[in-house]
Amino acid sequence: MRRLLLLPLLLWCSLLFASEDSAYRFTQADILFLSRFSLDALPPPPAAPDNAVAEDPRAAALGHRLFFDARLSANGRVSCASCHQPQKYFTDGLPRSLGLKMTRRNAPTVLGASHSPWLFWDGRKDSLWSQALGPLLDPGEHGLDGAAVARVIHRHYRSEYRQLFGDSGDLDRLARAGRRLSDARRAARDRVLSRVGKVIMAYERRLQLRPARFDRFVAQLHRDSGDREALAALMSEEELAGMRLFVGRGNCASCHNGPLFTNYEFHNIGAPEPDVARVDLGRYAGVAALEEDAFTCLSRWSDAGQGDCAEMRFLKRQGPELVGAFKTPTLRNIAQTAPYMQAGQLATLEQVLAHYNAPTPPYYDREQHPSRPHFDILPLGLSDEQLGQVIAFLGTLTSPLPEDDPLWGEPEGL
Repeated sequence: MRRLLLLPLLLWCSLLFASEDSAYRFTQADILFLSRFSLDALPPPPAAPDNAVAEDPRAAALGHRLFFDARLSANGRVSCASCHQPQKYFTDGLPRSLGLKMTRRNAPTVLGASHSPWLFWDGRKDSLWSQALGPLLDPGEHGLDGAAVARVIHRHYRSEYRQLFGDSGDLDRLARAGRRLSDARRAARDRVLSRVGKVIMAYERRLQLRPARFDRFVAQLHRDSGDREALAALMSEEELAGMRLFVGRGNCASCHNGPLFTNYEFHNIGAPEPDVARVDLGRYAGVAALEEDAFTCLSRWSDAGQGDCAEMRFLKRQGPELVGAFKTPTLRNIAQTAPYMQAGQLATLEQVLAHYNAPTPPYYDREQHPSRPHFDILPLGLSDEQLGQVIAFLGTLTSPLPEDDPLWGEPEGL
């Protein structure tokens, strides 16, 4: 199972924390509990039976180049890295991203995305390879059609493509095709598209986070939980108070749990509606898109076997809890990846915590919503000091930028 169900432990551990006299005193049970949130507990990305080249280093090398190549856009100026900038932890710092046009939603980080069974805020894609195709084919983002993507690959990457997939016949056929495609050429186009997505996925699966201060603190607890000086050098008393609130009274960890601080699930927290004239149905619309998608784990372009694709085979298709629900984002590097929520409605962590502390119920328009949205949170009732402590703790989740990792930079020759 990819999801971590930690609520019973949270309640138990919060009681242990509350009984301690010293900010830097932790029982072995506390240390074991905190270890579940450490990057050391993060397993490798789950197997990807729908992508036969997911672990191929040649695919990752090609995907790395495609990720940064602005030739994969209608105006030659938009790449995946335009909205997923390494120096901003693969976000762009904008409320809504700017491709050929302004997008509807904020660009989530791709760091850790290989661990999630659903991609995008509404989960309308079930794999990283399918997700990569969404922006390429979106008229407002990269603005290409499938044949245009194939022509870029034919012109600039034909040799790498042939070495990886054994032939370049699809590329050659599409390079000679006009605007109207035969059935055979449409199949060739979609095969090329799926392979383009799969190599980008192979690259993204290799992006790794460096340990943040929180991770180093947990590691120090394992080495010597009694060395107060070493512990204090890593996290302050204010940050530790915020950590205890995070896993205890604040109940943040009921959704933001595990090494990536997310349960990968969908919730309606009543975030302000960006456009009341065009409400965002979130997961409800994402499920509808999944059922129409030609590039899912169950599609002909997937490499999965008959017994794979459990998420799609058991997809939850209806219920008020889907309406206006959005995927729980990772909190890794959250202090450096403002603004927040699905359309960047909240500019600061102070605004985010204020919303959780005294939330407004979800906007409801009976003309636009299929049912009244389910509301998933309760007021926290924390003091201003306590809210500041939680924000201080979130700052300990920032990883250093890996300046020596070539995968975090533009490849040579572009």
